[in-house]
Formats: sequence, structure tokens, C-alpha cells
Amino acid sequence: MRARTAMSLAALAALVLTAPALAAVPATAAPTAAASPDVTAPAGYVGMSPIRVLDTRDDSKVPETRTARPLRAGEYFSTPIATGCLNPPRQECFGVVPTDATAVVVNVTVTDPTADGFVTLGSAPGIPGTRPATSSINFRPGQTVSNLVTVATGPVSHDVPWLTLYNNAGTTDVVLDVVGYFRTAATDTFRPLYPSRIADSRRDTTGRIDSDSVRSYHVARTELGTTDATAVVLNVTAVDGYRDGFLTAYPAGEPRPDVGSNVNFPAGSTVANRVVVKVGQDGRINLYNHVGPVHVVVDIVGYYGPSGKGRYSALRTPVRSLDSRLGGGPVPGSGTRMIQAVPTDGSVPNAFAVEANITATNVLADGYLAVTREPNLQTGTSTVNVVRGQTTSNSATAEVLESTGTYAVYNHGADLDLVADVNGYYVTG
Repeated sequence: MRARTAMSLAALAALVLTAPALAAVPATAAPTAAASPDVTAPAGYVGMSPIRVLDTRDDSKVPETRTARPLRAGEYFSTPIATGCLNPPRQECFGVVPTDATAVVVNVTVTDPTADGFVTLGSAPGIPGTRPATSSINFRPGQTVSNLVTVATGPVSHDVPWLTLYNNAGTTDVVLDVVGYFRTAATDTFRPLYPSRIADSRRDTTGRIDSDSVRSYHVARTELGTTDATAVVLNVTAVDGYRDGFLTAYPAGEPRPDVGSNVNFPAGSTVANRVVVKVGQDGRINLYNHVGPVHVVVDIVGYYGPSGKGRYSALRTPVRSLDSRLGGGPVPGSGTRMIQAVPTDGSVPNAFAVEANITATNVLADGYLAVTREPNLQTGTSTVNVVRGQTTSNSATAEVLESTGTYAVYNHGADLDLVADVNGYYVTG
């Protein structure tokens, strides 16, 4: 067996939503972030154009078995981070990331689920009959929804790192698009930015992005402090689209990926997703809109590059740092909840930011959540857009107060319950 460089992908239509988002229930587990964590070695980042490594609806995109089928309830499903695997009699995979990658950044999309549930990504194969303490993405029957996940890679098999997915209820199809990875030899490091809005088509003269159209954004800019950025961390929000559709982010000057979606949205909705995208020609990135004119809001929260501040250590087992349903009560409207994200025992020294997953549930009214380093810091940006009666998740690259290891979540709306998981830490030194 031998790994090869990633080959070009066959054309495949990206995902389109088929139903509006409804409430779903996140996994319930007591917070465990205070325990000493099992983390990977600190590593730098390597960005790439999106590559699809799994689509359970398509035989050619299920690299291990070549058999398309939805994930079953309670199932742990392991898959190589690769394309083109052949089995049987002899497996040969075209590796998407190197064997020494410590973690990958992957956009996860679920589609056509049959029950309320969640999917969790992890590095360990999983023990049948058990379930993870955290969730990566939550959903309702018939919904298509995406979320960005930064997850430690699993054991190397057939010269390729693997990931494991867990589906807790019903059946659901899952799609994985890899947009980057971490390795100890990489030199680009992460630097958080004061969140700022760099584009809002509702407020400027550009207007909606038309169907089957591309809009370019200048993201490597002196005034943003991102001059040498090789990849940027954005929050991209689709607002009031005319039709069910999706957005795809990719580097300017490179071909648009044949497959891959970052933000999936139903008509008339407001849907946000975290996006990490490689910076392309002239310091720009492109955003493609598949169908139906849609407004787009783009917030920048950080970047990777030679002038970054630190490297990433992924938790091999993500941990829950807050679940207001189990204690502390809902976050009140116009209120802020501080989250203890870094262990207090000194086991993760020099941590200045975390990769988190933020979930709002039991939502009483439309609004949004904003993640900031400290309380009462109004940035004019949002992290999670929430809708009454819905459960909504989004990943957050959250800068923490280094003296306490905490960050703040501000609730602009009515009371809601808040769930926060930690996937890893950015550290200096």
C-alpha cells in the first residue's frame, strides 16, 4: 500500500437544502474541560482548496467500502482522509493530508436525516454501545446543515490518517470536505483578530450575489493586520436568499472546486458558518453562490501566516466546557456567559485561544450570539444566528483571557440555553 497525492475529483453537484431548519437536541454531558487533556503536539497550519473525502450518498466518494449508505443510529463509522481507495482485494488510497498531520479542518454536512440527532467527529474508532460526550453538528429530520470542525486525526492505516463519525439517532447521510490540516513541520501559525465586518451586501452597494456567480474579497490587507496571511478565518452568513442554495469559499486565482459547500441555506433564512479559506491571488478569496440571489455578510476573526502568534494542539477527545441545561440556567437576553475553556490546572500553558463548538437550544426568540475575548466587548459581528424554536450550532475560534482561560458569549435576543465544546488549544512557545 502507498499513499499518493490527491487526485482531481469527479464533478458532483454540491449540497442543496431540502427543508427549513428546526429544533434539534445537542448531546448532554457534564462539562469536563477542567480535566488534564490529551492533546497533539503543537502544529502549524497548511491551507488547501476544498477536497471531498466522503459522501455517503455516492459509491465513488466512500473510499473504504465503495458502498453508499446512510449512517445508522448509534453507529461509529471510520473513514480514511483520502480519495480513490480500492477494496478488495488490495487497497490503495490517494492521501489528502500527510501521514504526520495532527489535525484536519473539515466542513461537515448532514443531509436527509430521519430523526432529531447529532453527529460527532473524532479520532478514536469508538466503542459500540457508547456515545461521545460532545457533538459536532445537530439536525432535524429532512434538514441539510453544515458546520466547520477542527479535529485530531485518527490512526494511520493503509498509509492514510483516518477519522471516525458517530451518528446518535435515525439515519443520515454525511459529507466531509477537507479545507486544511495541521502538522508539526508547518510554519504558518494562528493570530486572532478583533472581530470585524469586512463585507455586508445589505449595507454596501454590491447587493446580493447572483445565481452561479462569484464575488471576490480582499482579505490580506494592511489595515486588518493580515498582510502576510496565507489563510483567513471568517464567519460567513447567508441572508434572505431567494432559493435553497449554498456558498463555496476558495482561493482567488484557483479553479472553483468541482464539489464542496461551506454555507447551506434555505430560502428566506439567515444561516452562518465558520469558514477557513486559503488566501489566493492578490490577497483575495472567492465566494461562489450556487443558485438564487442571496445577501452575504463576512466577518474576519483571525488568520494563519508567518507572523501568527501560536500553534494548534488538538484534543484527541473533545470536551464539554459548558451546558447551561445542567447548571447555571439559561443565558438571559442581552446577557453574557463566561466559559471556562482552558483547564485551570496549568496542563495547557500559554493557551491564548481555543477551537470551540457553540450550540444554542431552547431558543425563545430570533437573535444572535457573539463570541468575544472578554465581556461587554461589542464588535458589531455575530457568531451564531439563532431562530426561535431552533437548535443552531457554529464553530468559533475563540480568543481567551490568558489570565483565566475564559471567553465570553453575548446573547443578543431572548433567553436560551448554551452548550459549548472545546476541540483544541492555540498555544505560544
